[in-house]
Amino acid sequence: MKKFKFSIEVIKIFMHNQIQDKSNLLLDMFNMFSRCFIVFLLYAYIFKLKGGVVNGVDYKTTMYSMFIYFCIMILNIRRIDQLIMNDVKSGSVELYMNKPVSYLFITFYKTIGKGLSSFLIISIIGTILMITCLGVPNLNLSIFIPSFIITLILGQILGLIIYSIVGIASFFIVDNRPIHWIVDKFVMILGGSYLPISMFPPLMKKLAYISPFGAINFATSTVYDSWNYEFIKRIGLQIIWILVFVFILNIIYKKAKEKTMINGG
Repeated sequence: MKKFKFSIEVIKIFMHNQIQDKSNLLLDMFNMFSRCFIVFLLYAYIFKLKGGVVNGVDYKTTMYSMFIYFCIMILNIRRIDQLIMNDVKSGSVELYMNKPVSYLFITFYKTIGKGLSSFLIISIIGTILMITCLGVPNLNLSIFIPSFIITLILGQILGLIIYSIVGIASFFIVDNRPIHWIVDKFVMILGGSYLPISMFPPLMKKLAYISPFGAINFATSTVYDSWNYEFIKRIGLQIIWILVFVFILNIIYKKAKEKTMINGG
């Protein structure tokens, strides 16, 4: 219970800091709405050429999926590897590792806190605008609401773990940007950044469904009709990938700590 309260307090501190800096919120809002505006116009033209339906999915459903993706990006969990790399380069990671609270958990809370306020504000405003412009999506709310929340949380936990592994690589190679670039592109492609998952060819769609990179953004699929009979399997896949990458993270983090202590940390 004490650890939970501590995590909430740390997240609240960084949320407060982000809210105080209005420039970050305004920049996030500008990025979000400019991306949505461009993508929505582009796909409106594509769907018009295709008669209003692509791969059995209509324009409104596809745009809600893209909207969810852009909202998730505001959380910006991808920054965690940069935070770890900066701590390694500055040497401050050695000090944090000697604290009673896990360095990784503190970095998790810091990353969440930095993105959560913008995510909540922009998601609420964006949802109101989406409903006003496109109408209410046809969803089974009894399945959508709980499964969306669970899938979103599990996806971000998985993302934090994967990007933390990338960050810890900086203990061994100093500059982890090449690894970040590779991992990030897999997450963006299989997560539906460049093209909605509903438009993927069959092989790519299957890869997005079973890979950990696609699992990070399963929340974008919650608006599709297929989600109503797939959500249990998808949530199960997220849990499996979390367990796999937690195991990998623990091994790499232990080796990183050993390396730090050997070098006089």
